[in-house]
Amino acid sequence: MTLGDLGLVLSVLLLAAVLVGIVVSVIGRRPDRTRWLAGTAAVYVVGYAALLLATARAVPRRIYAVGTRRCFDDWCVATGTVRPVDGHAGGGARWRTVLTVSSVARRVRQRAPDAHVELEDETGRRYPPSTAGQSAGQPTLTDELGPGEMIAVPLVFDLPPGAVPAGLILHHGDVPGFMIIGSEQSVLHPPSLMQLAVASAH
Repeated sequence: MTLGDLGLVLSVLLLAAVLVGIVVSVIGRRPDRTRWLAGTAAVYVVGYAALLLATARAVPRRIYAVGTRRCFDDWCVATGTVRPVDGHAGGGARWRTVLTVSSVARRVRQRAPDAHVELEDETGRRYPPSTAGQSAGQPTLTDELGPGEMIAVPLVFDLPPGAVPAGLILHHGDVPGFMIIGSEQSVLHPPSLMQLAVASAH
């Protein structure tokens, strides 16, 4: 557990305790204490939000080099090479890459049901995977993994003419990540980029 995780847990517990205090004060008809507790809670929330946003703006974007394994607990992902495979209906290029998804758990099976990716090009534009380019029956990011298991997950993206892939944005654990101070997924923080090695069409 990181300091940011601990801070969120303690903040939730503190606000829950304050809320209970407000309820008790209302029932006991103690308006002065109710106002004081409500004001304290409001100041704390504003202060936490300010620190969250300031940290998100101050901490630089994290870049993962090609092949670097990025882990969320025991569930890990690594990027590789992205290649142009053919054109698509929009006149641009279709790009294909394969993610290596693995589990470092020793005993339990696991899956990441909320995991999904976007491809970011060199100008910062983002694209979801192409459903038209995917083949049925292929492994996916949300497949269950056994202890120590590794799978190759193919992904296809349709990009407009001239767009060149830069890397992948992995969404996993956005909640409660966006509320954690210092988290890669905190609100207003640029999402981490998992770089891709761009191969030539030839």
